Amino acid sequence: MDKHYWYLNLALAFWAFALGSWCIDARLWALVAASLTLLGFFLHFVQHQVNAMFGKEKTPKTPPLQPIAASLINEKETLRDEKQNTVVASGTNFVGNITSNGQVHIYGTLTGNIEAKDNIIRIMRNGVVEGNLSCRELFIDGTVNGECSSETLNIEENGNINGTLTYSALTIKKGGTFSGQAKLTAPVAKLSVEKEKKRAAE
Repeated sequence: MDKHYWYLNLALAFWAFALGSWCIDARLWALVAASLTLLGFFLHFVQHQVNAMFGKEKTPKTPPLQPIAASLINEKETLRDEKQNTVVASGTNFVGNITSNGQVHIYGTLTGNIEAKDNIIRIMRNGVVEGNLSCRELFIDGTVNGECSSETLNIEENGNINGTLTYSALTIKKGGTFSGQAKLTAPVAKLSVEKEKKRAAE
C-alpha cells in the first residue's frame, strides 16, 4: 500500500464499517466509525498538503525536447567537422603522404607530401614537414623543407620555409623566414576570367 494513501484507505474502511453498523442498528459503533472516517479524510488532506509543501511529490522535470534536439544537431555538426580535419599530434612522427578534403593541422613531424587543394593547411609552432604542400591557404608557424603551392601563403612569427614557393598572395610576419625560390601566380578568379575570355574569342 502506498504510504501517501494510507489515511485515505483507512478512512474508506471506517466508512464501510460505519455503514455496516448503521444497517444492523449498532448506532454507537456507526457514529464512532463515522467520526474516525472524517478523521482519516482530514489526516489524508493534511499529509497531502505537507508533502506538496516540502516537495516530496514533485515529479522530476524533463528538459524540453527542442533544446535536446538542438544540442544533438550541434554535437553532430561538431563531430562532422572534427572528422573532416586531419591532425598530426605533437610528439608524433608520421611518414607518408596525406590527401585530405578537410583542414590539415601539423603539430608533430611529417615526412611526406600534403595535398588539401580546396582547404587549409596549418603547420603549427614546433611542427615540421619534410615534403611538398599543396592547398588553397597555407599557414606556417613551424618548419617546412620542400615546395609549397597555395593561393594564399602566410609565414607566421616562428615560420621557416626552405624550398620553393608558388603563391598568389604572400604574407611574412616579423620573425618568419624564407630561403629558396618564389613564383607568383595569378589568382584563381583572374585565371577563370581569362579562360572564359579565350573561349569567347574562339
